[in-house]
Amino acid sequence: MTLQQLKYAVTVSACGTISAAAEKLFISQPSLTTAIRDLEQELGITIFSRTNRGVIVSREGEEFLGYARQILSQTQLLQERFGARSEGELRFSVSSQHFNFTVLAFSRLVRAYPGPRYSLCFRETTTYEVLSDVSQMRSEIGVLALNDGTRPYLQRLFQKLNLSFTELARVPAQLYLSVDHPLASRSSVTLADMAPYPCISFEQGDHNGQFFFEGLSAAAAQSPKNICVRERATEYQLIQSLHGYSPDVGIASLYRDQFVSVPLEPRQYHTIGYLLRRDLTPSRLTQDYIQSLRCACADID
Repeated sequence: MTLQQLKYAVTVSACGTISAAAEKLFISQPSLTTAIRDLEQELGITIFSRTNRGVIVSREGEEFLGYARQILSQTQLLQERFGARSEGELRFSVSSQHFNFTVLAFSRLVRAYPGPRYSLCFRETTTYEVLSDVSQMRSEIGVLALNDGTRPYLQRLFQKLNLSFTELARVPAQLYLSVDHPLASRSSVTLADMAPYPCISFEQGDHNGQFFFEGLSAAAAQSPKNICVRERATEYQLIQSLHGYSPDVGIASLYRDQFVSVPLEPRQYHTIGYLLRRDLTPSRLTQDYIQSLRCACADID
C-alpha cells in the first residue's frame, strides 16, 4: 500500500467514476483500475462496487477511506511543515536563561536573514530546560551562566548529557537595583547590606535547587527575603515597586534609565557561555548566532 494508491482511492470516491478520477489524476483508466484492484487485493476488502453509472463505496470502503483521508491530510501537513526547507526556509531554535543580551543577539540574527520564510524559536526558560533542550535537540544552542557555586555540578551534567560549554565572557557579579533604590548610589554593596530588601530571582520549576539558580546562588541562599518569578517583566516591576534587587546576569544597558548595577563585595564572577551537543557540527545559523552573541555581550554591564 502506497500514498499514491490512497490518493487514487480518495479521488475515485470524490469523483464517483473511474474515468473522471483518471482524468483528474492525469493517468489512464486501465492504470487507475489496476491500482485500485491491487489495493483491494492487498487489503482483502472491496472498496468500490462497479456499476454502469460509476462506483459505489462499500461499507468497508467508507471506513478505509476515512483512514486514508486522515493519512493524506497528515502527509500534507508534514510536507508543508518540513518540505519548505528545500525552498530556503530558515529553521533555528535557541534556549536561554533570562538574559537581555541573548534576545538582542537573536534579533540581530533575524535581521541578517530577511528571507521570505522562516520558522524560528527563542525559548527563555529554566536552567535545566536549557540543558535538556540542547541535549534532546529541541534547540541547536543554549546560553547560560555559571558561578563558583553552580559550576562543578553543572559541568558534571554537561558531561553526562554530551554537551560542550564554551565561554563567551567572564563578568564580575553585580546586583541590579532600581534607580530610586536607597543604595543605588553606592559604589559597592555586600549581601549583608541587601538583607532588608527582597531578592528577586527566577523560579526553576522542579529543579529549584541552588545548583540551577540563575545568577548568584549565594544571594538567594543568604537573603532572608526571597521572591521567585517566572518572567523578566515581573522581575523588573518587583525590583522597582518593592526596592528589591536581582542577583541575575544582565539587565542590559538599554535599561539604564530604570536600573543601576552595583558591584558586589567580596568580588565574585559569572562565566557566560553557550552549550552545543558534542556530536553535532554547528549549522551556519548556529555559527552566526554565536558571533552575534559575542557582539551582544558588550551590552552586559
